[in-house]
Amino acid sequence: MFYLVLGLIAALLVAAQVGAYYYLQRSYGGTLSTSSAQCGPSNGSSAGTNVVETNTLINYGNGTLRWYNETNIPATWNFYQLTLHLANGNVKEQCYGTPYNEHYVTGINNVNNQNPFYWTVWIFCQSQNAWATSPVGADRIRLSNGQTLAWAYEVPYQAPLPGAGTIAFCS
Repeated sequence: MFYLVLGLIAALLVAAQVGAYYYLQRSYGGTLSTSSAQCGPSNGSSAGTNVVETNTLINYGNGTLRWYNETNIPATWNFYQLTLHLANGNVKEQCYGTPYNEHYVTGINNVNNQNPFYWTVWIFCQSQNAWATSPVGADRIRLSNGQTLAWAYEVPYQAPLPGAGTIAFCS
């Protein structure tokens, strides 16, 4: 019974997040990244010459934390493309085409979603020194210089870094 209730809660959270992605996509229109919105094969390449430097944490949920600090990538990339790059293409995903045009990441480096654990996107809010879950999917996160992001394989929603603070929204 406990697992049934936990499964229903997880399903509701996923449904709410997909709805939020759709709402934010419509709200922000063209200001969000759409460079990998097509769900065909993507190798994460870009012809852009401008670069940004980002920091990414991947928390595999088993005590293994992997930091990719000061990663220089094309400024045109989004977080999904960066994830493909960091995982050497070892990303399992489900594509949601029109109207969403996003990837739902279900596995990174052979760690795949298995109820009640899921991959969750987190953004580090420097001004508040805390983590917040992303209100949009990885395809919609436009990367900026000095930005810190994370993937955490977890029972939603625990901070991607053990003991770190969390907030509802970055301000």
